[in-house]
Amino acid sequence: MPYTGRRHGAVLASGLVVAAVAALAPAGLQGDRLPVWAWGFWTLAFATALWAFHNAGLLVAEALRRIGWLMPVVAMFALPAALLAPTRSRALVALTLSVRALAAAAACAGIATWLGPSGIVSGARQLGAPPRLVDVLEATLASLATVLRQVRAMLRAREARRTTFGAWSDILTEPADTVRGFGRLVAALLLRSLERAEALERARRARGLEP
Repeated sequence: MPYTGRRHGAVLASGLVVAAVAALAPAGLQGDRLPVWAWGFWTLAFATALWAFHNAGLLVAEALRRIGWLMPVVAMFALPAALLAPTRSRALVALTLSVRALAAAAACAGIATWLGPSGIVSGARQLGAPPRLVDVLEATLASLATVLRQVRAMLRAREARRTTFGAWSDILTEPADTVRGFGRLVAALLLRSLERAEALERARRARGLEP
């Protein structure tokens, strides 16, 4: 279940500190020996993520699945950076960079899931963030929540029309059709998001708010 306490700022700050420490721990990019304590920080970040997911009401399997969705993004940024390391240690640096980025991202994802959009906004206000910045953050999170609801609804409708289960079940047997289907889904999602944004803008102007 989402966080129900009143110290949203403390929870948000703690998660950001853990993620920052994990992200700033050395990964041996310059060919230096990787300190043992860096693995301790990364383990702490993963433990924080699992603890936050557990408090949000998610089972370990679901928490690991959500962390796994972060891996492609982490690999896209971490693996190219490993090419800057000395040739003999590129494999190790790629591993440590991936672990470091995944640990920091998992900690942020866990805290964000536990707090929820409203908790993140309340935490930012309690931490004394600029009001305009908090307003932008609130609008962004509200839009993302709407988009995610649309994505879930579209995926459910897609599964209801299929004879097999699983969004990627045919990626090996029919890769072209699977990718084409997701392309159509993304295009429809963009159109729905634009329609939603226009409706929200019309509602704001109808209430007399500035454009």
